Amino acid sequence: MKKALTCLLVVLLCAGIVIPAMAANVFLFSTKSVQLFEGQTLQTEVRREGNYAGDGEVVYAAGKANVATVSEDGIITAVGKGTTEVTASLMRNGKRVGQTKMTVQVLRAVQKVTLSTVKLSVYDPDHTTVASLLKTPTANQVLVLPAGAAVQLSTTCTPEDASSKKITYTTTDAGVARISGTNLKAVQRGECDLIVQSAQNPEVTETFRVMVIQPVKKITIDAGDKKVAAGSRMEVDAVCAPDNASITDVTWSSKNPAIATVDEGGMVTGVKKGTATIVATAADGSKATGSVLITVTQPVTSINITQADIPVTVGRNAQAKAQVLPAEANDKTVTWSSSDTSIATVRNNGQITGVKAGVCTITCTSNSNPDVSASATVTVSQPVTKIVNVNDPSELTLKTGESGQLKWSVQPDDATNKGLTFKSLAPKVATVDANGVVTAVGRGVASITATAQDGSKKQGTVKVTVLQPVTGVTMQRDLYYVQRGGASNVRAVVQPKNANNQKVIWSSADDSIASVRSNGTITGLVSGITPGMTTVYAYTDDGGFTASTQIRVGNFNEAVMVESLEVNANNEIRIVLRNMSQEITLQNVHYKIECFDTDGNPMICNTDGENVFFEGDYPFVLNPYERSMHGGFRFRNYQIDQPLGSVVLTILNWKDSDEYTWYIPEADQVRTQWTRYNYNYNYNYNNPEQGVG
Repeated sequence: MKKALTCLLVVLLCAGIVIPAMAANVFLFSTKSVQLFEGQTLQTEVRREGNYAGDGEVVYAAGKANVATVSEDGIITAVGKGTTEVTASLMRNGKRVGQTKMTVQVLRAVQKVTLSTVKLSVYDPDHTTVASLLKTPTANQVLVLPAGAAVQLSTTCTPEDASSKKITYTTTDAGVARISGTNLKAVQRGECDLIVQSAQNPEVTETFRVMVIQPVKKITIDAGDKKVAAGSRMEVDAVCAPDNASITDVTWSSKNPAIATVDEGGMVTGVKKGTATIVATAADGSKATGSVLITVTQPVTSINITQADIPVTVGRNAQAKAQVLPAEANDKTVTWSSSDTSIATVRNNGQITGVKAGVCTITCTSNSNPDVSASATVTVSQPVTKIVNVNDPSELTLKTGESGQLKWSVQPDDATNKGLTFKSLAPKVATVDANGVVTAVGRGVASITATAQDGSKKQGTVKVTVLQPVTGVTMQRDLYYVQRGGASNVRAVVQPKNANNQKVIWSSADDSIASVRSNGTITGLVSGITPGMTTVYAYTDDGGFTASTQIRVGNFNEAVMVESLEVNANNEIRIVLRNMSQEITLQNVHYKIECFDTDGNPMICNTDGENVFFEGDYPFVLNPYERSMHGGFRFRNYQIDQPLGSVVLTILNWKDSDEYTWYIPEADQVRTQWTRYNYNYNYNYNNPEQGVG
């Protein structure tokens, strides 16, 4: 082990002696990094020694072309802010045999520096505040500083993304104004220049003239009585101390501009009611201030009475309402007055009392501003106290269609408005127009009211009775049948139906055929004396209108006779009827048939399954004394399921060729019976021809 180490040390020692004697192989940029401003160029240099000297082409390349580019001959051009690498490669026979790199940082240069003057007292050199105080002329802006004051400086660089925004500040006379970092302190009265300079680009500067002055230490404001009306103006003055202050100008401001504003000359304008603090600030940068509290008052500017014309009645009150504007006025009290207290008086709360009929004016005047007032017209009226109906007679009676004029007395005589509004409480009986003319419409009684139009609500009433006269009379029927020895009612129809007088007088043209009697009603009782035709008359008591009807007297209950009634072996009911009237042609006979079984008990024979009878018709013409035809009878709902023992036929009514139907009274109805005595036959229960008649 020791022998091996000894050999290694000998080799290293020999190497150390030999290396300095060998030539170095070097391929390197002359500098490893470089800083350039945008737009600048740099010719690079590459050291080539040892094996890299001699032939071979050097090829250049830039990593980020948007930061920097490099030409074929190694000239770097700065393009944009950022950092990139430039590479140089040694090429021999198409192969890279050496390479070196350089870091390139491209900077964005400051183009302009701008001192912030927001919190500084800076003036143009020709401004009246500083022009007379400058000891030496200058073209630069003037920065005014009170002796002993210090300000903090702040500067912005353009462009904002410059690579370095570092600023240096210097003054030309540290005995007047001294810089410490970004702090500028005024040492004593005098002038010097302040130079603002980019640390990156020292050629970029901005220069100000610094004027150190005797500062204002106190400001007193003279504001008179310290009050101004809204919409008005007042001037305030600022007095600066000490007397030898260099600049005595002030700037004005209001802490409550919604209440009061102030312009640059100290003119205060009241905006609205309230208080505002007006501040004067020394223009020399000493920050000395003075203030005064200004009270803005709001005077009354107008009065508006809500009603231009106010009506009031005698002995009653009306309330006048006034709106004092603006709403925020300090003193809104008013005084009311009347131009004629014999017509109307008015209290200070605006309450008006009517004294007598007439017209006057009430006025509302502002107590704080007597030049402002408003007036309204007051019309005093005498109300209606009573409305009296003076018609003779007092109640009016009219027939439908007639008209009548109502007459009224409106009291008192000096009522201002005697106009009346008329109304019918039953317009279907009587109507009334705007002039009090009543028109009868329909039978009945209507109350007509007259209401005062002056709002007093006084009313008068009159009763109107409307009568409906008779306009005609007709008979309920043109022909009546009356049973000989019997009686029937005949009826007259008085028109209209609601006529007041419905009384009718009756008479017969031939009392030997038929007589008529009545107690004066619309119904007459006609008695049949002998068969024949006569006329009965009805006369209306009101108007004498006449109507008549024909009366036919005969034996109508027996006009139809049952000549034959039987039931054959097949239970078919056969009937023969005969017209027994000499004067009447029949076109239909209506009858009823009752059914009985072989034991004489009532038997159900109706399709309803309940009734023991059915009805039927003979719907064919029967001339006087003519018999019915076989097979012409129609049975309604007839159905049986066992043999008939007997049947009973009763004629109920008949209809003649004039469509007149005669109903036989139940007491006069004739019942015809057929009875089966010896029953020995086969009955067909399903025979559809049962009861063919």
